Amino acid sequence: MGYKKIMFIIGLGIVSLLPGTGVSQSPKEVPAKISEGKVGSATEPEEDFQKARESFLKKDLKASAAAIRKGAAYFMKLQTQVEEKREQTFYASQEAMSKLADRVEKGAVKSVQELDRVFAQTFHALAQYHYLKTMESWAKKETTKAGQELEAASAALARGAKQAGEKMKGKVGSVIEDSHLLAEKLIQGAGWADTEAEKQIKALGVEIDKLGKKVKASKK
Repeated sequence: MGYKKIMFIIGLGIVSLLPGTGVSQSPKEVPAKISEGKVGSATEPEEDFQKARESFLKKDLKASAAAIRKGAAYFMKLQTQVEEKREQTFYASQEAMSKLADRVEKGAVKSVQELDRVFAQTFHALAQYHYLKTMESWAKKETTKAGQELEAASAALARGAKQAGEKMKGKVGSVIEDSHLLAEKLIQGAGWADTEAEKQIKALGVEIDKLGKKVKASKK
């Protein structure tokens, strides 16, 4: 078993032990330098996923596959920007989408729900990554960075839950909204209590874990 594969497995194990996260940043912008929590102008794949879905339903399989590949390219870019021990998370997402695009183009995908399942898994992986970075930054008392990562994690959770067919109501919706408000306070540098912040971060982790279990079950 290669070094990267070993580190990938270890990384997944660590993430699975963490509680959840999730709130949103601008739907058109994501961290340009993921490991530093900075915001750049890279386009998120959400619009690509929507175009892929619409084209698939119109039976324009070539356009659908092209949109999926564009989303896959986004995750290919991410894997070059993160630490080596975590790049496999994005490699797996990129590979899953590339395979999906090939199957769509060949007419082997019979249901749009298969697209939704892969897209939900992709956003779940992104939410997990940013949640782990949130926890690391919080532990180091890097509150601004923790806020940025929390915002990214909650945004990914919201998008993943949507792709998985979740309604943004009830528990997951309130956790996402509360996490967004906390992220704003952390970024601005005032207005939170540590105990409440830790409670909210943990609540977000729980919801990310729930999404993970749902998308995992949908593979079967």
